[in-house]
Amino acid sequence: MIEADEIDIIKLVNCLRSEAQKGTDPKSIKITLEDLSDKYLQPVLEDDALLFELGDLMSDIETKAVDYEEFEAKLQKDMPEDFSRLQVTSDRDEDYFESYKGNSIHREMIEDRVRTEGYRDFIEKNPSVFKDKVVLDVGCGTGILSLFCARAGAKKVFAVDNSAIAVRAKENVEKNGYADRIQVIQGRIEDFNTSRQIGKDKVDIIISEWMGYGLLFEGMLDSVLRARDMYLKDDGLLVPSHCNIRLAPISDAAWIADATGAAFWKDVYGFDFSSMIPGGLLNHREIGVFDVPPTALCGTANAHLLEMKTASIGDLSFKIPLHMKLDRDVDSLQAIAIWFDTIFVHPGSEQDVKTIDDVDWQKNGIPGLGFSTGPANTPTHWHQAVLLLDDEVAAKQKFKKDEVLEGTLQYAKEKGDDRGITVTVEWKGKGEGGEVEGRVRRSMA
Repeated sequence: MIEADEIDIIKLVNCLRSEAQKGTDPKSIKITLEDLSDKYLQPVLEDDALLFELGDLMSDIETKAVDYEEFEAKLQKDMPEDFSRLQVTSDRDEDYFESYKGNSIHREMIEDRVRTEGYRDFIEKNPSVFKDKVVLDVGCGTGILSLFCARAGAKKVFAVDNSAIAVRAKENVEKNGYADRIQVIQGRIEDFNTSRQIGKDKVDIIISEWMGYGLLFEGMLDSVLRARDMYLKDDGLLVPSHCNIRLAPISDAAWIADATGAAFWKDVYGFDFSSMIPGGLLNHREIGVFDVPPTALCGTANAHLLEMKTASIGDLSFKIPLHMKLDRDVDSLQAIAIWFDTIFVHPGSEQDVKTIDDVDWQKNGIPGLGFSTGPANTPTHWHQAVLLLDDEVAAKQKFKKDEVLEGTLQYAKEKGDDRGITVTVEWKGKGEGGEVEGRVRRSMA
């Protein structure tokens, strides 16, 4: 049986509504999940009561296939009289949004000057891009990006966040005198209630700070891409416009021993506590998050560029060719570090995105163009994602300087959890005793 999630059901309802408007015979309708494109996230019927209460009703619907007329009849029969708003969150989603309601996480993000000033510089150094424009801020948090946009001249900003932090965002907007231009909406960007408040007119700009560890952890980009398809004008701008996923091999036994805790646990007042090592922050099960010393890197690799204007949700699970060139002799590769660049390029920009790889980011990047979260740059709250190799694999990774390791980089969503990721890196190279293979697969949930 094919499993459909809440978003698929929303698409299905709108697809069936569309077919009904065409006068299609219900018995002749055949639909697969592949037929349900994101265009069906846009409601077909204004104030569709079925969509309003869909989240509350789904748990009461049997999973066996039913005729559409039976499906509609059951929903109508069970539908409460009080229509509030669409609720399609899973427990994982509820935990995610709950984690963003407190002050501390937002202070950490705002105090990340690379992040906050990167967005501010792009907005304020390009006032003509924002002047008199309608902006949608997806996941607005405290409202800081919305306020930057309004201060730069945006005539209207829709600030959307499903977390309870939206209450504070509304207060921040009012205290700073922008309530006439910034409308705070608490709800998921995919919610029908959110859509109704934004209205039918498309927006000029979608801005969002959606990036997670390793770029794609937390799965927030999915919502940004849905917002793009639902609300953005064809010639509209997404901020950021592009992101680069980068990685590099690590060869630094002393740093690895410190990160895994081995340096500490192997000698605790003369006792061997090495059984504690597997429970460390860097381990053989999960993706770790660390500030990696630049000196620990022993090579470079090709980047993977994502363009927000054209990327699909399917593109966020990928497998690409990988080329890692070593910059020194190594007796062992112990780990892989992953980070990302965030890039702001608007239609009038002179910057060719194809040359971004060659940009001298210095410590933070070029003001107004973006920022990097790499080891050589000013540390950010994203740090770097680190995948620790199994000991037996690491021991075989002995190579000479300038050796090129050929392989693949794969990102995959966690099954049943769109916010988690599994990253797999595989490679082959010429070692002293012949061809050497390596592989590491780690998850973050």
